[in-house]
Amino acid sequence: MSNFEDLCEEIHENIDGVNRYNPENVTQLEECVRAMCSEGKYDRDISLTILKLYQLNPDRWDEAVVRSILMKTLMELPAPDFALAKSLIDANRLNSAELKRVLDLGAVLESCNFAAFWKLMRGEYKPTNEPNELFRQPAEVSKMVRSINGFEEAIRVFACKAISVTYQRIERSTLARLLGGATDKQLADYATHFGWEIQPNEGTIFIANHEANIKSRNIDEKLQFTNVLEILKQISSQNRDE
Repeated sequence: MSNFEDLCEEIHENIDGVNRYNPENVTQLEECVRAMCSEGKYDRDISLTILKLYQLNPDRWDEAVVRSILMKTLMELPAPDFALAKSLIDANRLNSAELKRVLDLGAVLESCNFAAFWKLMRGEYKPTNEPNELFRQPAEVSKMVRSINGFEEAIRVFACKAISVTYQRIERSTLARLLGGATDKQLADYATHFGWEIQPNEGTIFIANHEANIKSRNIDEKLQFTNVLEILKQISSQNRDE
């Protein structure tokens, strides 16, 4: 079986130009998506192309492949890939139990509700009896997440990006919770990567000085800022352009 890099190189040749939406490409694209998931890789062009082909050729629809693509695009947050993928799926397809589970998870992550996400992962989430309860079978969500290589780490990175634009200073214990129970070593690694300053004598981590733009607030597990995702998307877009 070919690895993702080989498959990717071949399929990009096949979807170049006018041949992009040839339905004969579906099988090869599906193989690429499966390799993408198993090897922890990602290709935006492949993901969006196969969704468009499903839209144009409804008889070729494969819900398992679509679910995998949606999960992989969630791993790219705060990039807009998840929203782009949803826009290529016909509305009548989105009501299936499997896809709705992914969309509900996406809503939680897009709102930066990391507390709910980690409760789902640890089996601590308690469904309510409310009509608008999203996760009546929380164990299915954690099972779905763990089927995608690297998903939890991708959400930790996303959380770090959100923290970088919302906090000025954060308690180590709060940061550990937002990152799903990260160890001291993991916190140190993230601090180094994102340019944070650990202040051991105070039990806090200095994130950044946002006096000129974003003020920090007293927030616990859920980031309440309505503009956080938009700010992160702008940053991600700038990084792509560079």
